[in-house]
Amino acid sequence: MLEEEAAVYVSLNKRLYFEETKGFDKNSFVQVHQTFFRKGSVLKKPKVLIRKGFGLWQAIMIILIISGLMVVVLQYSKIAAKHTYDTYVKEQLELYLNSVVEMTLLEISLYDRTATPDCLSSYTPPSVTKKSVTYSANVNIQKYYLLSGSADSGFCGPGLTEEIESEETHGMVLLEIEALAVVDGNISSRILRRTLQRP
Repeated sequence: MLEEEAAVYVSLNKRLYFEETKGFDKNSFVQVHQTFFRKGSVLKKPKVLIRKGFGLWQAIMIILIISGLMVVVLQYSKIAAKHTYDTYVKEQLELYLNSVVEMTLLEISLYDRTATPDCLSSYTPPSVTKKSVTYSANVNIQKYYLLSGSADSGFCGPGLTEEIESEETHGMVLLEIEALAVVDGNISSRILRRTLQRP
């Protein structure tokens, strides 16, 4: 005689339970090796044990999530390293630009105006290469501020001279400096500064 649903039978001696599979004869049982636990004098059927673990798709999902996090971390590290490098290059370019101002003022002071009746209008300082970065600059001297009626006012051309009435600012120059930092043929950083200086 066939049963509609599976039945569970208890063996008190072996403390095992036997499960009849649906569709089989009532006298044939499949033994399931799970031990009953006794509570007082009553045998209780244990809960069905479920094996916990990761399936294949869960493992793949975990690998993908970890890979994505690693890519994000690597990208962030790359951006942080580039930002640090760019900051270093810009600071070095600032120091080079300050040196260029000093070199330009020294060049103006040493310029022999008696041999050439004109004033220095531009200056190109020597470039510097450090750690595969080339620092260079171009200086354009836009104005010489000279006291009206002074002997110096006759040396410079009319486009460079600006006559002033204040003796305190006599001899000041207006400089326009463009400094560049070049890495592998590409401009990494650029600074344009206009400054009023006294040689």
